[in-house]
Amino acid sequence: MRRLLLLLTLVIGLGATESSLAATGVSITRTGFKPVSVTVVAGQGVTWTNGDTLRHQVVANDGSFSSPVLAANQSFSHVFRSGGTFTYHDGLRPSLRGTVAVIPPRTVWVTRGGFQPTPISIKAGERVTWTNRDTANHQIVTDDGAWSSPVLARGRSFSRTFDVGGTVAYHDGLQPALKGSVVVAPTVTESISLAASAHVVTYGGSIVLRGVVENGTPGAAVAIAAVPQAGKTTRAVLSVTTAANGAFSLRVQPRVQTVYVATAAKSSSDPLTVNVRPRVRLSLLGPARRIGIVRVSAAQGFVKRYGFLQVWRPRSGLWANIKRVRLTRSTAGIAPTIVTTASFRLHTRHGLRLRVVIPRSQTGLGYVAGSSNIARS
Repeated sequence: MRRLLLLLTLVIGLGATESSLAATGVSITRTGFKPVSVTVVAGQGVTWTNGDTLRHQVVANDGSFSSPVLAANQSFSHVFRSGGTFTYHDGLRPSLRGTVAVIPPRTVWVTRGGFQPTPISIKAGERVTWTNRDTANHQIVTDDGAWSSPVLARGRSFSRTFDVGGTVAYHDGLQPALKGSVVVAPTVTESISLAASAHVVTYGGSIVLRGVVENGTPGAAVAIAAVPQAGKTTRAVLSVTTAANGAFSLRVQPRVQTVYVATAAKSSSDPLTVNVRPRVRLSLLGPARRIGIVRVSAAQGFVKRYGFLQVWRPRSGLWANIKRVRLTRSTAGIAPTIVTTASFRLHTRHGLRLRVVIPRSQTGLGYVAGSSNIARS
């Protein structure tokens, strides 16, 4: 199954201050980095561009990242995966220094200028933490009054889990002009199932694939990949549309053993294997029905392979082998069909029930054992 990725949207600016969520680009000048301090959310990157004619190099004080030496107008980017404060300097001019403050995932910083970031996007069931980074007290209060935090002194935090999808607007109870929101995406777990009307089909026959897309969109497209496991039959992708209840069905005609996988917008089914048996036909010819003809149809030939002529034993209730029949000649049918035949003389009394079985050891890759119709001697 593909998962929904929710990006943190950054829209708060801090006016004349040098630290800003919107400022993820830093210019390197002869006098230093501008802005000297930036704030980003974990998972966001910062790009440094050399706006000077001299060369510069961005080097983290803790060695966690380093740029190559940048000539004029060259840039370097680094993505910050975890929260924290990262100081750095110019490797060629160590007196030039800067700072990147990284807000941890699902965290809002309360600053003098407002909430950073806002809105913040999460999934239902996730927890948001507000941390007061200001010297003044602050309080988180929802606009509808459903809940509020204690008054938060500098460095104190407040956390809350959001179980229901929707947008929750809030403000600072002590400074109502400071506003923010939490966008909660509902948890929608799409799943898709796939089943077959039969797991074994005789060559030339068909089966029906059925499935259901749970929590999907009615009328959505479902792609069913058909992957043959042997032979010259090529991979195919079939399309079907879901009904109002998410159900879908499709009739297919596998030529060899085939694995089917159904894929919807956000999920894929478990692989479903459908086996194919060769189509075997037994004919008894002549006035005394002493000539036997076997025809084996499949997407491949079976020359030099064999089957067993069997007779039904009523007393034991079992089929017994009485003759090995070797397949000797193949002819092309309607592509991709190949018909392999054999003829043999029959030395049995009249009235017996006979059939021919091609064992699994003789069918090769892509096929399971097959048996013919029953003929009377």
